[in-house]
Amino acid sequence: MKSLEKKIAFVTGGGRGIGAATAEALAHRGAHVILASRTEAELTATVARLRTAGLSASTRVLDVADEAAVEAAFTTLTAEFGRLDILVNNAAILVSGPFAEMLPSDWDQVMGVNLRGAMLCARQAFRLMREQPSGGTIVNVSSLGGVSGTEKFPGYAAYTVSKFALTGLTEALAAEGRDRNIRVNGVAPGAVDTAMLRRAAPHLRTRTGPADVAKIIAFLCDPTESGCMTGATLVINSNA
Repeated sequence: MKSLEKKIAFVTGGGRGIGAATAEALAHRGAHVILASRTEAELTATVARLRTAGLSASTRVLDVADEAAVEAAFTTLTAEFGRLDILVNNAAILVSGPFAEMLPSDWDQVMGVNLRGAMLCARQAFRLMREQPSGGTIVNVSSLGGVSGTEKFPGYAAYTVSKFALTGLTEALAAEGRDRNIRVNGVAPGAVDTAMLRRAAPHLRTRTGPADVAKIIAFLCDPTESGCMTGATLVINSNA
């Protein structure tokens, strides 16, 4: 039996990049993966590719910053599957520009997706996982920019702050979940060859791809490999 056989996983930002690669990695371990994002076309294409490979996956069009939409998504998930074993909070956006000219609405948008969205999904996951004897696993996708002491770049204040906060959320939720057998960990990648990186910093070059990060996320999601870990954020210094 595969290590995640019959497990249910929910991956936000699952239509492309790290989210799509993570969904594939978890599905290869036997999980049924629900891919969520705002872009239906990307979700449809990714799930079609996974199903063609014989993997189990479905989609949910979702704006993670919308509380009512998140609640509806998890209500549907509960009705269909009756459980949730894995949540990967990967959805993120980036709005760049000089801090002095930044619009509060842009700041709020970044925080809404990168932090509020993770909180809303994690809250729903907690409500399901705490009722399961087996608990569950949450992995938050932060960033090397959200780690103290790493190089920061001008123009990315909102993104940087949101990722620092996500690392803090990981540690706080790990403390809350420990007695419920809910493990909460994170990853903090540096430069990864994704569409977001190519838009934000087209001059950067990296040999680290989404599948490389997905392998580490899958490790954190799999209790047979990382069952002793909670509250950790694994820093991934990308291979340039």
